[in-house]
Amino acid sequence: MFEKDPIQNIEKNTKNLHDNISKYSKPVLRRYPLLFLFLTVFSVAAILHGFEIFTDQISLFREHPTSLILIGILALFFTGTLYKSLR
Repeated sequence: MFEKDPIQNIEKNTKNLHDNISKYSKPVLRRYPLLFLFLTVFSVAAILHGFEIFTDQISLFREHPTSLILIGILALFFTGTLYKSLR
């Protein structure tokens, strides 16, 4: 028997959750757009800064930053290949 794709199932559940939550979040977002913009920018900056601190502790990345760039390029290539294959 052919089972449903688990990634597609997760996507469907995430969409349903997003649709249900958006009923409550959209009015708040409309009322306080600058507050949520600030919180979003701060959160992204905190994640990037935390990642930078984490990678500074790894001697390979500190001594050879090009290896981190190559890992990033490979991750983007893998993500694109995965996107094409799941289409």
